[in-house]
Amino acid sequence: MSPSGPSAAPIPLHIVGEPPAPPAPDVLGTSAGPGRQPAPAVRSGAVDWAALGVEPRWKDQETGDCAAVLSPVRGPATGLEPYKRYAAGARQRGETALVVACIGAGERRHNVFSGTVAPGIHLPRYYGSISANPLPDGVSPEIADGLDHAEHDLGTRLLNRPPDTWFRLTYLKESSSSRPGVARMWPPPGEGELRPILVDGLGDPVAGVWMPAGGDARWFVVPHGTDQRLLVEWLVQHALPAYVPGALTRARSPLLRDPAFATDAEARLVETIAEEQRAHERRQTELQQQLTALRAVADPLRDGLLFGTGRPLEDAVHDVLVAAGARVTRLDDVYGTKSADLLAEFGGRRVLVEVKSANNRPPQSLPDKLLKHLNTWPGLTGTEPVDGGVLVVNHQIKLHPAQRDTEVYTDRAFADALTVPVIGSAHLFDWWRREDWDALRHAVFGDTGVAQPPEIAAPDADPKAYGRPGLLSRLRR
Repeated sequence: MSPSGPSAAPIPLHIVGEPPAPPAPDVLGTSAGPGRQPAPAVRSGAVDWAALGVEPRWKDQETGDCAAVLSPVRGPATGLEPYKRYAAGARQRGETALVVACIGAGERRHNVFSGTVAPGIHLPRYYGSISANPLPDGVSPEIADGLDHAEHDLGTRLLNRPPDTWFRLTYLKESSSSRPGVARMWPPPGEGELRPILVDGLGDPVAGVWMPAGGDARWFVVPHGTDQRLLVEWLVQHALPAYVPGALTRARSPLLRDPAFATDAEARLVETIAEEQRAHERRQTELQQQLTALRAVADPLRDGLLFGTGRPLEDAVHDVLVAAGARVTRLDDVYGTKSADLLAEFGGRRVLVEVKSANNRPPQSLPDKLLKHLNTWPGLTGTEPVDGGVLVVNHQIKLHPAQRDTEVYTDRAFADALTVPVIGSAHLFDWWRREDWDALRHAVFGDTGVAQPPEIAAPDADPKAYGRPGLLSRLRR
């Protein structure tokens, strides 16, 4: 959609570089005629400036009244007349000098201090430069924090650009040496800041905005090869309204509307939209907080049941059984290694739970450990009879859960001969995440004849609490 309206004028933009060559003249006998299609008004790959509501100003054309500068190859030559006239015009109007500069185009060099360096950007006056170090292929940039609306929109657009080389951007200030025998720079170096818009996996900027200390300029630095149409659309639709609204006022662009001249119906609708946006943001914040709380409970269980060993695995099994409504006692705290790890009670049934792990396929000796505990249980002080036991095993931990054997023991003859239930901790995890409490309780306690209660306790700050709805239950309401 073009930003131009019935009374709007094209917005002048200075495009650094040579104007595109005019189309080749028709050769005699090749002009459109019967059966021939006329030549397109805009050549393939060219920018339709009029459709974007823009008047491009090239080399040797007036730049003093331009709204911004677009440099598709690298930063504009700030010492030459086109940029000097543009900057002077912006300064005279009290506007922000707005530049979009592509970085990294051209021959690269290598030195022992900086490694490989692509052509950078020289900033105006005495502010220094921005260097570009090529990054490896496969870098996946992310949106930086703390961006305003226009910066965030630019970052989102750049993420969608075709795969290409990204560069680590570094702001290099001019140096002013005070060493004896070295002449001091005059005027002294300027102060500025390069704020990231996109960062790589190490947090280094790969696209950003440079601003001098006075805040009278914004240089948006993006990788070379970025589509010009994308950059022009962003300039007209987002950057100019945010940073140089006076340019849109001069062009009488409908992208900038003075609220003082809005109708009452327009004003009411604008406020309604704003309130809807605020309500959406509040609701999104609430949902995000709920998701964070759910993950705070789920992450330890997920990690413990799928990758845990020792006490973390035992804790995860304990919490899942509590979530299923069982009363669970940690026997290690009472009897040490003389007994199984847990005593679980539900529906009048009491079972010992032994928890083990194995990096690869588990040895067939693991069930013997549970049988030993079942035999020694009656001889321990203060014990009451149990109805049996169950062995929980987290097996093949070195493999991704999707690559592990479905059952703990794949030898059917051995598995069929087992006298105690053997359950993979991945099965416990699957029942827990799907809240299939009946399946989980049946696997551990057998057929208790007890119907599922209307509300199940979930692991909470006190996982020993029995029959009390925990965090997951409360958040699901």
